[in-house]
Amino acid sequence: MNIRIHRLNVVTRRKTEVVDFESDVTFIHGPVSMGKSTTARLVDYCLGGELVRTPAVRSEFVAAQLSATLGTVAVELERSADDNSTVRVTWDDGKGEKGALNAPLDAGTDPIYQGEVFNLSDLIFTFCGVQPVKVRTRKSDPDSPVVRLSIRDMLWYCHLRGEVIDSSFFSMEHPFKQQKSRDVMRFVTGLYSDRLNDLDTHIAENVQNQRAKREAVAQIRDFMAQFKLATEAEFNQQRNSLVKELETAQREKDALEQRHDSTTHPLDPLRAELRGIAAQSAEAETAIETLEVRIQQQQALRSELITSKIKAARVTQATSLLLNVDFASCPRCGSSLDEARFEDDRVCYLCGNVPPDEQPDKALQSVSLDKDLDVRIDDLAESVTRNQRDITRQKRRLTTLNERRSELDKVLTAELRRYDTAYTSSIREADKRVATLTERLAALEKQAQMPSALKKLEIEAGNLQGTIDNLRSERELERKRLVDADNNIQAIADCFKETMLAVKFPGVYFDDQIRLDPRNWLPYVIHGDQEWSFADAGSGGKKTLFNVCYALAVHRVARSKNLPLPNFLIVDSPTKNITRDENPELVTALYDEIYRVATETAGAMQFILIDSHLIPPEQKELSFGQRRMANEEGVKPLFSDYSGP
Repeated sequence: MNIRIHRLNVVTRRKTEVVDFESDVTFIHGPVSMGKSTTARLVDYCLGGELVRTPAVRSEFVAAQLSATLGTVAVELERSADDNSTVRVTWDDGKGEKGALNAPLDAGTDPIYQGEVFNLSDLIFTFCGVQPVKVRTRKSDPDSPVVRLSIRDMLWYCHLRGEVIDSSFFSMEHPFKQQKSRDVMRFVTGLYSDRLNDLDTHIAENVQNQRAKREAVAQIRDFMAQFKLATEAEFNQQRNSLVKELETAQREKDALEQRHDSTTHPLDPLRAELRGIAAQSAEAETAIETLEVRIQQQQALRSELITSKIKAARVTQATSLLLNVDFASCPRCGSSLDEARFEDDRVCYLCGNVPPDEQPDKALQSVSLDKDLDVRIDDLAESVTRNQRDITRQKRRLTTLNERRSELDKVLTAELRRYDTAYTSSIREADKRVATLTERLAALEKQAQMPSALKKLEIEAGNLQGTIDNLRSERELERKRLVDADNNIQAIADCFKETMLAVKFPGVYFDDQIRLDPRNWLPYVIHGDQEWSFADAGSGGKKTLFNVCYALAVHRVARSKNLPLPNFLIVDSPTKNITRDENPELVTALYDEIYRVATETAGAMQFILIDSHLIPPEQKELSFGQRRMANEEGVKPLFSDYSGP
């Protein structure tokens, strides 16, 4: 997995610091607090890692630009101090394709490149021509989501951080990271394939399903046995018993209802009388409403007749007053009138009509009309009075009926209470018993399906065993197909021993054996009947050497067998807790081995070493570069303008 780091541009508040990296070995050295480890962290930061925000970083750091080659694609990875979720990626594949995008650190729902790339990790794998496998976040949980192996997980084996190099063995001790670290080794060695992962997942799901079914059957049978319902025969026995009890209870209830019907006959006349009174009350109320409407109509008509009489009297008076009046001018327009304007003397000079020979007696007509109106008015008044008397009589009748009905209601209530108290108590008890037995029978009918359901569940659990056996057989075949993985694992173990012997690791001898357990991926040193690993190394210096030797072994095998592991290794403080004064041979042997591996890989492996003192290689053919970071003449720290803690 070709990842070559060329240059790191660190943009500060006042200038841009440039760090160039050689193709084989780059050695960064100098006193403490000069920015050596920060340089490695900024490289990791551009590859999606987290940034340790030291006081110098918080004060001076603005952005970082990493020039690198991913596979055959030249890329620029840019990330500013406040970019917490994305990395700006610009690339040129040398074949005419150029591009730029903001690659998110966490995968979203939409692809960002070529349909299958969702984040920065996927983009790096794609450029490097590697297809990552999908792994479960929790191996013990078959419902755990499947995610792609991240480049961040693989970089644990490519960047040995100085702050944890003597205390952490590739995050194996971390409860949340150890599984991913093991997945990396499975993927790199070839022990992990998508097919094998799917088979492991299906086996875990079926085993969990089988265990759940069998436990459910056992628990339900234990529960049902407490109520003697564990078998179909016991269910049938209880069902028949309940059916008989229900039939008996229903017969008792029917008998109570029949007896009650016969004892309530004496109350029928009382109910009939109440119904008659109710009908008479309704009739009286209807009559009252009808009479009230009629009175309103008659009173309105009487008022209209009185008004008509008054109007007729006024007309008669006006006629008498104007009968023989001579008009000098028109009463409408005021024009002068000439009595001689018509030749015929008989014509009325006012209206132009010939008056009749005989004028009717207007007074006589008025008197006759008044008499007729008076008679009609008196008739209406008498009718209203008569109807009001009828309303009063109907209201008295209605009051009498209501009083009688109230008395009969009290008598009926008392009689019903006397007749129904014993019946109500008995019928309620009978209803309760019938309802209880009916509900119990319905519940039992549902439960009667449980034995057959349990038997079906047991059969399904048994069938799952066959599925599990088939899947395990397929898994074994897949593992045999991945036989090279065992060879790779053994090669790492052998190379690890060879490296430890080369650096003169304290307590490791030629006759010792190395066992690399693929279940937990911890290398064990077997010395006689003793066995120890990283946690048993004791001192911090030995743990540091243990980590460095193991990383060298993994990378050597990855390069020799073309395994999918990034081909660069950043080692921050490889001699931590080891001094040149006390352990000169150990320090020299360690760097000699690193330079030997760099020479052996012939440019296929890139090392970035960070230490306090420079130890140059003896191999002249190496592409070797060194950068001193110090606060002295001609040499500057990473943040040369910073002054602080």
